[in-house]
Amino acid sequence: MNKVRSQGVVEMNEDKKMKKVEVEKVRSLEDEKKILTSQPLNLSTSLSSHSLNFSSSPFPPSIDLTGNDILPKIKDYLQKGVEALKVGHRAGASGYEIVKGYTQLIDYFIKALFERIEADIKNKETDVRYQKAAIVAMGGYGRGELNIRSDIDLMLLHSDKLTPYIEKLTQKILYVLWDTGLDVGFSTRSVKECIVLAKDDLKTKTAMLDIKYIAGENDIIGELRAKIKKEVFKEKEIELFIKEKLEESSIRQAKYGGSVYILEPNVKEGEGGLRDIHTALWIARAKHDIEDIDMLAEKGFLLSDAADRLKTSVDFLLKVRNELHFESKRKTDQLTFDHQERIAKLFGFENTKDSLAVEKFMHQYYRHASNVSYYSSLIINRCIHGPISALPRRCKVEKGIDEYFKICDGELTLINENVFDESPWTIMRTFEYCARFKIDMDNFTKERIIKNRSRIDDDFINSGEVGQSFLNILKSGSAFEALQEMHKLRVLERYMPEFGDITCRVQHDMYHIYTVDTHSLFAVRELERLRTSAYKREFFLLATLLEEVKQIELLAFAVLLHDIGKSFGKGHAEKGAAIVPKICSRLGLSEEDAAVVKFLVKNHLILADIAQYRDLHDERLIIEFAKVVGDIERLNLLYLLTFADIRAVGPDVWNQWKGALFQELYFKGLTVLERGTFEIEEAKEKLPKIMNRVFKLLEGEIPGEIVEDYFQLLPQHYFLSNSVETIAEHLKIVQYLQSQPYIMRVKQNLERQYTEVIICTLDMHGLFSKI
Repeated sequence: MNKVRSQGVVEMNEDKKMKKVEVEKVRSLEDEKKILTSQPLNLSTSLSSHSLNFSSSPFPPSIDLTGNDILPKIKDYLQKGVEALKVGHRAGASGYEIVKGYTQLIDYFIKALFERIEADIKNKETDVRYQKAAIVAMGGYGRGELNIRSDIDLMLLHSDKLTPYIEKLTQKILYVLWDTGLDVGFSTRSVKECIVLAKDDLKTKTAMLDIKYIAGENDIIGELRAKIKKEVFKEKEIELFIKEKLEESSIRQAKYGGSVYILEPNVKEGEGGLRDIHTALWIARAKHDIEDIDMLAEKGFLLSDAADRLKTSVDFLLKVRNELHFESKRKTDQLTFDHQERIAKLFGFENTKDSLAVEKFMHQYYRHASNVSYYSSLIINRCIHGPISALPRRCKVEKGIDEYFKICDGELTLINENVFDESPWTIMRTFEYCARFKIDMDNFTKERIIKNRSRIDDDFINSGEVGQSFLNILKSGSAFEALQEMHKLRVLERYMPEFGDITCRVQHDMYHIYTVDTHSLFAVRELERLRTSAYKREFFLLATLLEEVKQIELLAFAVLLHDIGKSFGKGHAEKGAAIVPKICSRLGLSEEDAAVVKFLVKNHLILADIAQYRDLHDERLIIEFAKVVGDIERLNLLYLLTFADIRAVGPDVWNQWKGALFQELYFKGLTVLERGTFEIEEAKEKLPKIMNRVFKLLEGEIPGEIVEDYFQLLPQHYFLSNSVETIAEHLKIVQYLQSQPYIMRVKQNLERQYTEVIICTLDMHGLFSKI
């Protein structure tokens, strides 16, 4: 549904009926009209270069708002303009070109409309006194990055109090905007009102950073900018603004999945989305008067090649968002599985025997989104702490670690800028120290790592010293943070190419919500969370087992590698296990330790599969499970890995019911392993023992001969598959059938979070359907 959001109170005469527009109320319009039905325009396009020149004729189309009936002219103008942009987009125009083109299209329309209405008031309503006013763009429109179905945020800015002239201007502009089919946010404010609102409201304060003149008195917007800078963005207010924007960003990212690598990402609001770079540029503008990415490079907040990479990634996201808007014909920003497959084909990706087109497309998406996430954070950090320096920064509080590193104001930094050039192996030690001391590295060190990534070569990968540093990270208890940073800086995939093969790999199912690499890292995080007090309370047994693990680095490594085989397709557990020895050898692990890691990777699905989908009362199954596991130590490790794996899949995948099943299988397997024999007791030997235990439980309640009859009546499998307590309970229920046609019992297990319903009656034809 199309709508215009308006602010201020105005009245409008439409067919002699007065309409009132209230502050922040939304007026619904007619259903969305199909405006993309005309034939493609003869745009000046270069299909070979995939570029559009929007400054050349016939774009934007001409717009003539003379005469009485201007609405058809406006709709025709917008229809032709959007269709031309769609043709250009599908011909290969960049994301920036399309959003700039659409911004220009709307600019021409708003300017022409404002000038027409202003002229009408001056010429036809001579009793209304003129007042300075300008029409101003805000938000994405103000930034010049208007996607096809984005809100068009406008403000009528006037110099003083609200007068009849401003009311007339507002009414007439809104009257036209209501019927254009555009989604417009409209406000009418004086310069003074803007300042007052911006001081108290974060949203308004942010909007003031993106204002752009469209039409009217140009000097009034200059007055607003000057006062905003002087009265709103003072030094203390800037610090508060930065704090509030960072808090807002953190909440937003958590709301949309908390990761760049979520399977159906939000291109605008998710982590690595367009809002990340918007936030960085708002902070840069407020603190340092920086207007765009190019100016960040000019002022030393980004290296020129980094600025180019960032612009390329932002352009890709804009292009994806443009396609979402063109195809859905509405403002939609979530890249669902259906959208992914369609866009992959439109963007020229093709299926091969090794990977699907959609996987290639999403791999590109995650690369660009991770760039946006990384550089946005870097920009914000540099805006707060200062631009790029060729040398390590000076410290207020300093603590030396070794000849290469020191802790500077709570962050790890290099002693000198040439450490990685002279001793490349220290790149891994950087992450080791971050994990050991539970600190972050500073941006200077990150930049030096990025610059020296090419030094992660075969010698580095096979270095025993580097391997030991990596194992130290895994045993530190803070491996997740270090591995996550390694991943962001693209060190992990260079050091471990096998992990690079699962990086950004999409899992197209309704089970996982993260890419394989992110799921694997989150699994390490879940394992380490068992050390926290909250997890110790909720998962006491697992936390206790983790404390007893002798070589935590082997378990953490297996957790990291458990899905490494997914780059090879189906049968990933077996295929992953096959490459584990090679990886372990590079790290310097012994054959015995490598065998433990291989076992865990190969069998990481077995406990969950048996617990959830097999009969846990089947003694033969439990014994076979125990045979595969082999010993108690491996059982403990497998249980811990299963916990970490399931918990890392996504929200609410782990629940108390599953946890209870896993624990039941764990204890049954433990019983067999503690017994030390894998022999199955014969039924003829076992049944008398079960019956004797039932006798004892029902002594004084049910005569022994009835119990014996019960054991003769039902098949052996029933008694071997149920606990003694369950058998006794069922037998008591059966006794009530002598006086009632049926018996129903409902039991709630609050600990395991399930409800059990038992219905007992005489057998008859169609019984189950009647129940």
